[in-house]
Amino acid sequence: MKLCWLCFLVVLGLLSPLPSAVAQAQDGKSIGQVTAVEGKVTALRQGKFAPEPLMLRRPVFREDIIETDRASKVRITLVDATVISLGEQSRLELMQFSYDPPQQMRAGRFAVTLGVFRAILKELMPQSPFEVTTPTAVAAIRGTDLMGEVSPNSTAIVVLDGTVGVSNVRPSIPDQAVLTRGLGTTVTSDQPPSAPTRWAESRIEALRRATTVR
Repeated sequence: MKLCWLCFLVVLGLLSPLPSAVAQAQDGKSIGQVTAVEGKVTALRQGKFAPEPLMLRRPVFREDIIETDRASKVRITLVDATVISLGEQSRLELMQFSYDPPQQMRAGRFAVTLGVFRAILKELMPQSPFEVTTPTAVAAIRGTDLMGEVSPNSTAIVVLDGTVGVSNVRPSIPDQAVLTRGLGTTVTSDQPPSAPTRWAESRIEALRRATTVR
C-alpha cells in the first residue's frame, strides 16, 4: 500500500503544472476586450497552436492575432478607450501595448496585414507613441480617427479627425505624407506615399460602413 501511495504522488506531481508555468499564465494581463462582433472571428494566442473563437466581452492580450472571416466584423476596445474595428477578411496583430495613466504615458504598435480597419484614439496624452503598420506602410498616430484598406502590396489610409504621418514601411524609401481631416494617401511596396488628396465622401462612407460593427 505504501508503494502504491508513493506511485500516486509521483504521478500527481508529473501531471501538476510547474509553479513557474502557473506564474507565467497568471502574468498575462488583458489589454482590452471585444465590445461588438458579427459572424466568425478568431484569436490566436501567444503559445497556442490553433486559433480560438472570439466572442463578445472576451479579453484580448498583447501578441494576439485576430482574424475575421467572410461577412464578419469585430470591434475591440482597449483599456485606454482606444477602439479598433476590423471589417471582413481582415487580420490584426496586437504587437505592443502599454498604458500608465498616472505617468500620462501610452504606447502601442499594431499590425494590420490584410483587410479594412478603423482606429480611434479618444484620449490624448503627452507621451503617446502609437503606430499602425501594414505590409507597405507605417502610420504614426497623434490622437486621431483613421481608416485603412490593406492588401499585400498596397495600403490606403484616410484620416477622419486629427493628424497622421504615413511613410513606407521600408526606411530606405524616403518622404512622409502628413494627413489631416478628410485627406488620404496610398502607399505601394516600392514607392513613397502618394501626395495627400481629399477623398470623396462616398469612398469614406463605404469604408466607414465596412468597419461599423453593431
